[in-house]
Amino acid sequence: MHKGRRLNITALFLLFAWTISSCEDNNPGDGGNNKTDDSKFELQLSFNGQIDNEPLPPVGQSVFKTKYGDELFMITNWAMIFSDLALVTEDDDTVRLGDGYQWVDLRYNRNKFTYKGIPKQRYKGIQFTMGLDSAVNHGDPSVWAADHPLNPLMNGLHWGWSGGYIFQAMDGRYKVHEDSFAYGFSYHTATMQFVTRYFLPLEEDLSGDKHHIAVNINADRFFGNASLNEGILFADDPVSHSEGDHEEEAMRKFLDHSLYGFRVNLVE
Repeated sequence: MHKGRRLNITALFLLFAWTISSCEDNNPGDGGNNKTDDSKFELQLSFNGQIDNEPLPPVGQSVFKTKYGDELFMITNWAMIFSDLALVTEDDDTVRLGDGYQWVDLRYNRNKFTYKGIPKQRYKGIQFTMGLDSAVNHGDPSVWAADHPLNPLMNGLHWGWSGGYIFQAMDGRYKVHEDSFAYGFSYHTATMQFVTRYFLPLEEDLSGDKHHIAVNINADRFFGNASLNEGILFADDPVSHSEGDHEEEAMRKFLDHSLYGFRVNLVE
């Protein structure tokens, strides 16, 4: 009787051990099934603040650069909120990067982001929107996780329940000529009428395991084009916070010129 019981216990133990072993063989985390997906790649996306195609001077350095109208300026703060961030395929389909939202701070180096699991194929560009749709812009900002780009405690770009988010904030100082006094300027993009969509052509076959795409953003081009002899003079319009007829007109010019301020290239 006891001997038979011992045999049954032994059999049950062997069956249990075989079951565990079988489960381990089919575990997605097992070395045999945790191989890299050869059809996907890892993307590093960087946004680089520039003036006249050169990197922004380090924070704390009072280096003034020339802009439209021969005014001199320096940037102390420059941040943006993007939505609908995606790669665009040859067939005009989109591959969304993350959840499509990103907060970029060009003065304090929050400008490099990594996205995994991107399908390897040929892409014709990258798209994003500076701004948010109405539901998100005027929604409850407390719903976003502490580390999410739209968390107002992290990005510092939320006006409040009625105003929604600031989509872009650029602040700094300017001089009308080299030896003049430095005054302040401030351009803050907000409200639904100033949501702006961008498409940057790329035309690249992204078939490697890792790629780096750089989006270079030239601040001087947001204020005008010397070759076309049109732009914004700080002496006339040093401030636009997207409110009031005069400031709204200046913001429209700012955003129209911004379409020429973005350039994209494949680094590797």
